[in-house]
Amino acid sequence: MKILRATTNEIVVSVTKRPDGGWPALRLRLDGQDYATIQPGAVIVGDVAGAELTIPLPRLADGRPREVSVLDAESGKVAPGSGLAPIATEKKLRALVIYPAGEVYEHDKVRWYRAPMEKLLSDYFNIGDMIVFDSTLKLLRYAHLEPMKIMNPTEADIERYASEFDYVFVRGSNFIHEKMEWFRAVEVLERVKLPVYAIGVGAQASQNRAIELPDASKRFWQIVADRCAAIGVRGAFSAETLRHNGIRNVEVVGCPSIFRTRKRDLAIRIPDQREIRKVAFSLRREADKSYTADPEAYLRNQKAALLKVDRQSEMVMSSHGEQEEKAFFLRDEKAMEKAVAEFVHTGWWSGADDTAMRRIYEKQLFTFFDVERYDAFAQGLDLAVGYRVHGVLPAVAQGVPGVLVAYDTRSQELAETLKIPVVPESALAEGGWRAVYQEAQLNTLAKSYAGSYDRMRDFLDRNGVPHRM
Repeated sequence: MKILRATTNEIVVSVTKRPDGGWPALRLRLDGQDYATIQPGAVIVGDVAGAELTIPLPRLADGRPREVSVLDAESGKVAPGSGLAPIATEKKLRALVIYPAGEVYEHDKVRWYRAPMEKLLSDYFNIGDMIVFDSTLKLLRYAHLEPMKIMNPTEADIERYASEFDYVFVRGSNFIHEKMEWFRAVEVLERVKLPVYAIGVGAQASQNRAIELPDASKRFWQIVADRCAAIGVRGAFSAETLRHNGIRNVEVVGCPSIFRTRKRDLAIRIPDQREIRKVAFSLRREADKSYTADPEAYLRNQKAALLKVDRQSEMVMSSHGEQEEKAFFLRDEKAMEKAVAEFVHTGWWSGADDTAMRRIYEKQLFTFFDVERYDAFAQGLDLAVGYRVHGVLPAVAQGVPGVLVAYDTRSQELAETLKIPVVPESALAEGGWRAVYQEAQLNTLAKSYAGSYDRMRDFLDRNGVPHRM
């Protein structure tokens, strides 16, 4: 048995038959007091092994229950999801986010933190994380949002979270891997009895392999699993990774960034190849072995693809966080000189006088520090291709066809989940965008979008996540 979701109006409990074939009696407790005993066998019809029960909740003297629990009436065993504050259905909700990525303005817009120019140039930050955060905020319903402190929370912080907030969510990102650091998140969540939702989280590995999570990560994900109906992951590899580590209630939902416009009937344009002029190539020069098994081949293929697409179109190269590209975008001469030295050292440029690459970097480079600028950029495109998941998915959200290069488990599983065309590195390197632009595959993406949207919205509904889809 498990509480799947709870509001101040009702709770939904999943229950299964005992080994002897009978249904366990359930004891419902509100604010620590026994309220009712439910006999599932009296209301469940048919020969089924499990069912979901919707139980209406009363209005209490002070307006609403602040804590709901369900127990096995015979054994006293407490159902996962018990002891939490139910979501209020008639109030302005206050939400906590674990691991935000950027500062929030105008309620649900995200930009990177303001900083002096030298810090912007020296710091690496993943713009994809910022896009996912922004997209998640656009799906959720809340009136007030704060980051949950997990490094150095005070007693006052924890007490305020417990008393003033309604739910917690984990921003979708590469959070399922061996080196993930949760600091004091487990301690805070154990004391803050609120629902916790994970929406589009994923495992990270350069190739499909078993990931053994450390005990601290397993404990974190078990808490999340106990606080929701299911953890929403971006694809099959992430789902299997959690199941391999003992977390069973997992559901594949994709990534919020493709649904950021909240348009179920989004029209994804599939132009004739002859009409394609403006193509965005999303760059990812990061080449460590957590992303690719062969970094040298990865960079060699990517440069070949970039130059091929450039020859075939009015290409813009979009950069998503690398410092050297920011140096060119921000036109800092000293930083640009250092960047060129790095490019030559790694073989990314054939030399400081690499004419084609210098032209692209000086004339055809786009980056951004607030997500809405990428939306405006994407709206003028005919096609988005490349190595960045979040160079392609948010473009698709604007109705632009997109093709991903498969170089790690993340791009592969998201492409499979969302029906995004995905191609080997060599295909784009050898043939450019014309070799990977397959109208049949893109039509499959266009036709499946509404179904993918429904899957995400239904997941939020089943979890009781307050949303705006």
